[in-house]
Amino acid sequence: MTALHDPDLIKALAAWVGQLKSPYHEDKQVNNYPVKLMSSSPNAWLEIKQIEQGMMEITCIHRVMEQDEHCDLEGIRKECSQFNALMERVRLPAYMWEDRHKAEFQLRWQETLVTQADLKYVQRFFEQSLYLANALQSRLGWALNSQPQPLSH
Repeated sequence: MTALHDPDLIKALAAWVGQLKSPYHEDKQVNNYPVKLMSSSPNAWLEIKQIEQGMMEITCIHRVMEQDEHCDLEGIRKECSQFNALMERVRLPAYMWEDRHKAEFQLRWQETLVTQADLKYVQRFFEQSLYLANALQSRLGWALNSQPQPLSH
């Protein structure tokens, strides 16, 4: 199963928090660049970015499906639109994103943390987004059975 490795996660978060508190970095420099943490799969990663004083945006990203010349983009976009509408109705902070530069569809789970003390929940957010990505891949594989299979995590 894809996971963020605890020691790597702790080291990356500690380094990031250290940069935020460092008197040698201007706040603008650190805030502009999110920290990217790769999981054990090349199809899943996490980005952490400070958005306001003390608040952080956590985004769990999972590649769900790559585009190719044979795929039914309209069918995939319709499934993504239905998924996004469902997530909005149930108020889950997840959505499907079409990254046209990379020619892929991504599931993104986005949370806002109020304090750095909430960073302990990052692993749980990633696990929940992974379960949702796997369920979505199964759904897309079933609904679009004539398409190339979604990427595995």
